[in-house]
Amino acid sequence: MKSITKYKTNKTIRARIDKHLHKMAMIVADEGTGAKYDYGKRTKIELRKIEKAIKEIDVDFYNIICPY
Repeated sequence: MKSITKYKTNKTIRARIDKHLHKMAMIVADEGTGAKYDYGKRTKIELRKIEKAIKEIDVDFYNIICPY
């Protein structure tokens, strides 16, 4: 049986996680372009920081998006 995450049941948590997911999308999209969110070699480090923030908000959702 799948667990229901806080992401699916709590609008406030969903909004907080969505902000982090949006930032992750910007980082990945800007990779290698020289844009504001192009972190170059630090891209993976920045993504892991955001993943950690998501984990602090909702561990179950984190386990879904980061199964490794």
